[in-house]
Amino acid sequence: MTNVEKDNERFLKILSYYLNACDTLVEKSAYESVLSCGVSAETAFSMILAESLGVDVEAERGFFDGYFLLSVKKLNAEDYYGDEYYKTVSFEEGKTGDVELKYLSYKPFQGFVRDDFLYFSDGRVVPRIGFFDKEYRYPAVLKGGVEWMTLLPNEINSQKRYVDEAFGKVLTYGLGLGYYAFCAAKKSSVESVTVVDIDEGVIALFKEKILPSFPKPVADKIRIIRSDAFSFAEGLADGEYDYIYADIWRDAGDGTELYKKFKEREKFSPSSKFGYWIEDTIKYYL
Repeated sequence: MTNVEKDNERFLKILSYYLNACDTLVEKSAYESVLSCGVSAETAFSMILAESLGVDVEAERGFFDGYFLLSVKKLNAEDYYGDEYYKTVSFEEGKTGDVELKYLSYKPFQGFVRDDFLYFSDGRVVPRIGFFDKEYRYPAVLKGGVEWMTLLPNEINSQKRYVDEAFGKVLTYGLGLGYYAFCAAKKSSVESVTVVDIDEGVIALFKEKILPSFPKPVADKIRIIRSDAFSFAEGLADGEYDYIYADIWRDAGDGTELYKKFKEREKFSPSSKFGYWIEDTIKYYL
């Protein structure tokens, strides 16, 4: 294993521990104290994070600059509240069976994944995290009380690439809150959006609580089919869809095997263009 590979692995372990065990360790008072020294918001947050997790910033300046400072970004909540989907859709909290739509929130200075992995020519791979300096509320779908689908900054940031790529007749696996379907259907270059999802409760909640908020020209382009994604993929005729996008995993942990199964089924639609949510992150684990 090279030194860069070791650093990649080390930083990923540090961030994994932080995000899973102590994502609220950066406190406002400490942040403002470091910020008052004249450093940037990202540097202040990164210094507290690194030192708290056992990294000596001065002694390991190269590691700190090459990973922490490239990973951490302060985000503006208004940029996400201003997203057209967020502004357009009314999220009325409610429950259908074991599927529930409700609001959750990030606390000020709570860290979270903000986008796909970033790759550098020298071999560094940098996971990207973000934080807000005030509370950020977001809609979420819970199944059996467990958070399942959300409208988080990571969802908005990491799906932009695949929205930009969409054209013609679009097929997407995974409904969620309908964010991707909404954004793709808004494009004049997109003729239709077919959504495949197997969960009857998720589909029912979407049709009852979310779809009525979509503008009619957008809603009219969207068709929902209840089916197993992999069985549906094997039944496709080549050329039936121009762009095919898969997003049925929660993160890279459960996404790696599902991604490989989808890649195997590209042969059924060889003329289609494909997109896979957080593909760059998933590839790191292959």
